[in-house]
Amino acid sequence: MKSWKKPTREQVDKAVALLVHAQQYRYFFNKLQNPEWLEPLREKEFFRHPPAPIRDEEKGTIRFPLWPEAQYLARVAQHKPDLVIEIIQNMDDTDNAAVISDLVDALLVIPSDVSTRLVEKAARWAESPYLLVPQKLGQLIAHWANGKRTEEALRVARVLLDVFPDEYQLQAVPNEEFRFPLDLRARYDTRYYEEILKKDFPQLVRAAGLPALELLCDLLDKAIRLSRQRDGIEATEDYSFIWRPVIEEHPQNISRTIETVLVTAVRDAAEVIVQFGYGTVEEVVKALERRQWKVFQRLALHLLRVFREQAAGLAAERLTNRALFEDRSVQHEYVLLLRECFPKLTPEEQATILGWIETGPDTEKFKRSREIQTGSPPSDDEVIQYREIWQRDWLTRMGVEHLPTKWQERHRELVDKYGASKYVEFLVYNEGVWVGPTSPKSADELKAMSVEEIAQFLRTWMPPDDLFRVSSPEGLNRVLSSVVAEDPSRFAAKAPLFQGLDPTYVRALLSGLQDALIQGKTFEWEPVLNLCNWVLSQPREIPGRQVRDLDADPDWERTREGIANLLSAGFKDRPGAIPIGLRQMVWGILKPLMDDPEPTPEYEQHYGGSNMDPATLSINTTRGEAMHAVIRYALWVQRHLEKEPSSEERLRKGFDEMPEVREVLETHLDLARESSLAIRAVYGQWFPWLVLLDPEWARENSVRIFPHDAENEVFFEAAWNTYVTFCPPYDSVLEILRQQYSLAVGRISTQREDTRWLANPDEKLAEHLMAFYWRGKLSLDDPLLTGFWKKAPGALRAHALEFIGRALEQTREPIPAEILDRLKELWEQRLTIAKTTEQSSEFEKELAVFGWWFVSEKFELDWAIAQLLASLYIARTILPEDEVLECLGRAAKTHPQKSVECLRLIAEGDREGWKLYLGLEHVRTILGLALQHPDAKDEAVRMIHYLGSRGFLDFHDLLEQ
Repeated sequence: MKSWKKPTREQVDKAVALLVHAQQYRYFFNKLQNPEWLEPLREKEFFRHPPAPIRDEEKGTIRFPLWPEAQYLARVAQHKPDLVIEIIQNMDDTDNAAVISDLVDALLVIPSDVSTRLVEKAARWAESPYLLVPQKLGQLIAHWANGKRTEEALRVARVLLDVFPDEYQLQAVPNEEFRFPLDLRARYDTRYYEEILKKDFPQLVRAAGLPALELLCDLLDKAIRLSRQRDGIEATEDYSFIWRPVIEEHPQNISRTIETVLVTAVRDAAEVIVQFGYGTVEEVVKALERRQWKVFQRLALHLLRVFREQAAGLAAERLTNRALFEDRSVQHEYVLLLRECFPKLTPEEQATILGWIETGPDTEKFKRSREIQTGSPPSDDEVIQYREIWQRDWLTRMGVEHLPTKWQERHRELVDKYGASKYVEFLVYNEGVWVGPTSPKSADELKAMSVEEIAQFLRTWMPPDDLFRVSSPEGLNRVLSSVVAEDPSRFAAKAPLFQGLDPTYVRALLSGLQDALIQGKTFEWEPVLNLCNWVLSQPREIPGRQVRDLDADPDWERTREGIANLLSAGFKDRPGAIPIGLRQMVWGILKPLMDDPEPTPEYEQHYGGSNMDPATLSINTTRGEAMHAVIRYALWVQRHLEKEPSSEERLRKGFDEMPEVREVLETHLDLARESSLAIRAVYGQWFPWLVLLDPEWARENSVRIFPHDAENEVFFEAAWNTYVTFCPPYDSVLEILRQQYSLAVGRISTQREDTRWLANPDEKLAEHLMAFYWRGKLSLDDPLLTGFWKKAPGALRAHALEFIGRALEQTREPIPAEILDRLKELWEQRLTIAKTTEQSSEFEKELAVFGWWFVSEKFELDWAIAQLLASLYIARTILPEDEVLECLGRAAKTHPQKSVECLRLIAEGDREGWKLYLGLEHVRTILGLALQHPDAKDEAVRMIHYLGSRGFLDFHDLLEQ
């Protein structure tokens, strides 16, 4: 064992005196290996106060400074474990994740009987919301478990593996009409959570046995209870057959959520406990079944199957429980256990189960359900068919080879009559990425049928009456839509056959045709438009119709929206576009969609506001999507007018050539007729194209689209914020919307906080103004610009100038001199204002972004480096630091003195030294070049000494050279 020399008091005092400089401080602790320094450094209060995280509230970021003392403790912990534990125990609590990581490293090399003195501290570390290395705490749990310190390991594990509801989801729509299960979260990423349960927790299971299983069951119980707390479901139902179709490993287990990860952990722990004798099958099954949720019953059935030889009596008891036989929520595990154990059951037990099958399902329930769905009771033949298919499926589940001969023959008869069963062991079968009800016909089966046969099947097929049925109209919709998209022409020609069908299937046809257009395929439009006309002739609501959520469309609303989507796709200039000869027919379909009630004021209030911006809402409603289609229709008409001999004259007429469009546009600008913010957003999104279609109409109606009065501010906001977010800055639009731009400048920083805009409208406004200035459409003294600079806060002014800098950097072709001169004039004005104001600190963010202008290297270097230097004298920081240092390295060849001066200011502003540290290579280049020039040499030497005093000792060799 290596012997360490204890430092003298003089050595300690000398070292401590040098540690006032950051780089020397880091260098000392990073190199220190001697554990004998622990006590004297503790006496000097070096291990008491770990650094706190550094938060930038404005940027919303957090940084975790490294603490060299903690790294030293981790290196020497194995040599002086008791002292290190004492030091950590007396240390201030911290949520600095970097420090916690190093301290856990120390505990991992200390014997568990010593390190467990810090169990409460470790539990607090596990609560840290900024935990970056949860795997290390997982390793600590395993370390303590291997050291037989199970109570302490369980204490930390309970905190580390705790689960919580998604706070954002809880707060987003507190009074929502539809209640869905809440998402859950751990303290850290789910993949780390799963890794700990797979890699580290099994060691705790082997050490603690049943208490470790109980902990996992508690966590799973809490996870389900939290996720279901807004559901109106019965007390034991957890829908685990959807989110965890199979308890064992299986391709059907697609989801990777906290709940599914915990199910796997409970399953594995239960198996390990029985396999290695830490508990009996009976004890583990009891621990599982005393929990209320169905997934625990499924886990128990799984365990009985895995250890069926040890628990034959328990298995038989569960299999002959009629409630479990009928419980569709536990069907998969019950069926697997039945297959394995049926041959070993007594004749009486077998007869019990076969007797249930002979009796058949509850047909009265089937009759009631069918009458609710269709308005009339099923026929006697349909009832018989339902009963016999149910029997066929149960016989299939049991495994035909295990059945008595007469039941094998019965199964064969039913298969010959109805075909073979599919997915009978699953309530919900996952195909691809879709998780949910499936289709009664596969894509290949539909392709093999004629359109007439498909229509007849759609007309007569009824979904099985089953609370968790496998097949549904929505499942069939998805498969049918894909088949239509693959061969649209044969379906389009026979579109009238879909008249009278369920709206779910008509929507499938329209969706498939839309997908086909996107793929560049063509089809005959007139039969499809005739079908659309028929849909619009139907009452929007279907009297007496009752369907379950997600099983089928409750009315014609989604189909009507599908028509608008299909027409929008058909108006685009591509193969398969709608022929202009059908213009009158198309408008006859599109116009009624503009009278669709959705979005209603109630709908918009519920889903809009702080939940969804108006533009997004518009494409999720029928009238909103129809409004988009109206403008696409106008552009479609204009495109065809351009091809006519008298195109120039006709195009000048604007909406006189399409008065139907003008009528709709003006009708829905009438606030007494149209109060939807989603519809108003459509005007904003398409305004440049309205200018293209009819500039005079756009000019005359601009104030109606973007109203100036305070009473209608929300309509201005909906249209303007959508316009400025979606549309590039067009010169022709600036001429028309100058008043609106001025109003928007006046509204800077007054944006309402209850709408989630897709981008920051103030920032997009700044980008528009800078683009107009770049092109020469605005002068420096233009009221729009002077008003912007006066109104905008520092961060927004910085965004505007950074936008120009990034545009300069990204422009590859030469920029005309007049543009560069104009930009230089802007910068010099902003710099002059910053220099002459008494509150120059207000301009720090604005001046710091000049780095983007500098690194573009589009300006002559004399001017650029002079502006950089002037900016640094005020801001003392620059962005982007590493690229600026790199460019200074090149500039130092011709401008060494100013390059070194810029470097000095950057260094002085970098209090912690991180920016310099990341750019040391470029710093070396600047100093090396400066040392070769007489005018810059002295400044470079002073800079090297200054950097040395800061702990950057890497440049002394330059002085020797």
